[in-house]
Amino acid sequence: MKKIACLSLAVLFAVILGACAQATPQTAEDMINPGDKIGDFLITTAEEGNVNYWDQDCVKQENQGEEEVYSCKAIVGTNINMTTGLYDDSVSSIPATATPKLLEDWSAFNYALFIEGRPVNLPAFGYIDVHHPVQGVIRFWNVVIVTDKPGEINIRESGVADGDPFKAATTYTFSAPK
Repeated sequence: MKKIACLSLAVLFAVILGACAQATPQTAEDMINPGDKIGDFLITTAEEGNVNYWDQDCVKQENQGEEEVYSCKAIVGTNINMTTGLYDDSVSSIPATATPKLLEDWSAFNYALFIEGRPVNLPAFGYIDVHHPVQGVIRFWNVVIVTDKPGEINIRESGVADGDPFKAATTYTFSAPK
């Protein structure tokens, strides 16, 4: 009887440990970090002038409930920042300089990014302030994708900006230059 009780206790202990392991939040090592590759795609950072932020060939698909869905075309070798940015259109400074309003909005910005279903370690990438000719200063997470081969990569993002929740899914299709 002692053997059965000990065996039952050991099985129960193993089940509890297994359940705890599944509930453990992901660590920074489990997340996408600068320099990681997903298939043929490098996930990296870039400097202003060396990355495409808004001139992408993107088409919004039919409404998918609360989530906006986009399909974007890109050229192999192009650095693409695919994150949502926050802007302050009261300032149009060159070089881009964050204003107190932008800093306040950024500190309240709740944002999550997933590439091919894997979470991105946003603090590891940092952010970049960019000058936009119409929107003024825009701050983006400095997460950039680039590839040297044709292919597709999927991202999902969600967050709350200025009290408004948002969700979006985007498929980037990279093709060879013509």
